Amino acid sequence: MSRGAFTLIEVLVSVTILAVVATGLFQISLNSKNNFEFLYKKAAFDRKSSIPLMHNDPKYHHKEKEFYEFLRGSYDIKDDEIRQYLKKEKISYSQEEYTTFSPLGDNIQDNTDFEQNQNPMAQSIRLIFDKVAISNKNQSTYAYKIRIQ
Repeated sequence: MSRGAFTLIEVLVSVTILAVVATGLFQISLNSKNNFEFLYKKAAFDRKSSIPLMHNDPKYHHKEKEFYEFLRGSYDIKDDEIRQYLKKEKISYSQEEYTTFSPLGDNIQDNTDFEQNQNPMAQSIRLIFDKVAISNKNQSTYAYKIRIQ
């Protein structure tokens, strides 16, 4: 009993398996492309959002501003193409106090007078965490700043 060829069922099964594998590979490559595109856009937005973080100015809080407004006081931008791009791109910037933290605790007032007089600066140290929200019409990101008071 010698077999010289494949049966029709064997050929159909192998074609079906190859089609399923090809579809899976196509989906994987499509998902990878979408993921890379998403990461590229996110990284570009994060680079842009670093501009208002570096140029912190309270007059911009809770307002929608152009990137050019953040940069024009610090840099002399002569290229009209870059200037137009920065004026076209608008972001919304808001900063609010998120939480406060006293590293030495709130019970310092309960210590003796001697301990209070030994380190008077330790009583007034507070860390203030500010939440900064930066967004445009498509994306948003959050950052946290720490102030010492």
